[in-house]
Amino acid sequence: MSRTRGGKQHREEMSDDESEDEEERASTGRGATVNEWLTERCQVLESTVKSLQSEIRVLKSSERKTKRQLRVDYDWDGENANLSDKVSNWVKTYLFPRYKFLKDGWMAYDKEHDSLSSFVQRKMNMEDEDDFKGLWERVISPTIQMKYVTVRCNLNNEVRKAYKSKSQCKLYLFDLLISQQCVSTTPSL
Repeated sequence: MSRTRGGKQHREEMSDDESEDEEERASTGRGATVNEWLTERCQVLESTVKSLQSEIRVLKSSERKTKRQLRVDYDWDGENANLSDKVSNWVKTYLFPRYKFLKDGWMAYDKEHDSLSSFVQRKMNMEDEDDFKGLWERVISPTIQMKYVTVRCNLNNEVRKAYKSKSQCKLYLFDLLISQQCVSTTPSL
């Protein structure tokens, strides 16, 4: 008799668990089975782990990175490397000439219409991407950051060269003027 009661009690507990599973499935509106729900949950958690790891890498990095270092750090495959090339060219030809300085917090993914992530998604025709947030965190924002650093550095070097060459010419001319004045003001013997 105790077995029957234990069996009934076990069935009652299972029915409670099943009802909780049904509630979870109904609340998510997704998979029909627990396995599907667990698979989806596992994928969400894996993407969260990847995004947190990339955030840790960004916070730890203080030096300029090459594309190769980015590829190793963020575990890019061939498609991600090709996307990085496209983003790099787009930043050089479109984004940087129009927006020299980006707002604080531009690297954070945001779905709002006025955020940089949604702007990039619209301008690069990536609205149909399923995991744009993952691409943004792993490929697009590190590439934009690297390209902005490179372009600004190159621009600063060009300005510095132009300024120094003019200032050296001015110094040379100034030295010539002083030497000519000294020659003209010395008394002849």
